Amino acid sequence: MKKTTILLVMLASFVVTFSSCKVSKAYVQNISKKQDLVAPSSKNVLAFVSGDVLVNEFTKTFDKNYEDKNEFVAEFLNAFKEQANLNSLFQITTVDAGIERYEDLNKGNQDYIISFTNLEINNRVEFTSAGGFNVNGIGVQAPASVEYCVMKVKVEVYDVLTDREILDFTVTGEASVFMFNFTKTFQKAKERTMTHVVNYLKSGTTTYEKY
Repeated sequence: MKKTTILLVMLASFVVTFSSCKVSKAYVQNISKKQDLVAPSSKNVLAFVSGDVLVNEFTKTFDKNYEDKNEFVAEFLNAFKEQANLNSLFQITTVDAGIERYEDLNKGNQDYIISFTNLEINNRVEFTSAGGFNVNGIGVQAPASVEYCVMKVKVEVYDVLTDREILDFTVTGEASVFMFNFTKTFQKAKERTMTHVVNYLKSGTTTYEKY
């Protein structure tokens, strides 16, 4: 009975310690603002991806889900459009997956242009210590590792009226691999990237509870 009580106390201590170790992380960084977005909910915006997509990691997952980078770009932009519409960020959000240069865009009827550049897909491995018990019921710290899918992109916002960049920042979206479901992890990292982009443009949110 005494041994059981000790085990329960140790387990409870581990749970409390684990839950209290949650930290915050800035997923929006390198912010350079020259001008505020003026009443964005009443404006029209056109978004596109400029330059190549660097698939440095999760290559097998990428190849499994997309025929080529153009298909990924189209999905990436549609994810932004969906998030922007759900949050009523702009009056009308349009995307163009066939254009890579600002100069080639049809800017008619647009108030702002958003360019996603330096889009990279990477991974990182985080090493931690997981609490447990040995055969004698004594608490031990076992090494563990978690792999993350990490997407990073630079966001540049242009004012069409002045034809100048008014804001740029870097966004990171990440998700940890669970039960070897790499596709779900990949998609969650992409969704979080878009959430961070839209939330920053709408409310200036840069920091979230670490995933």
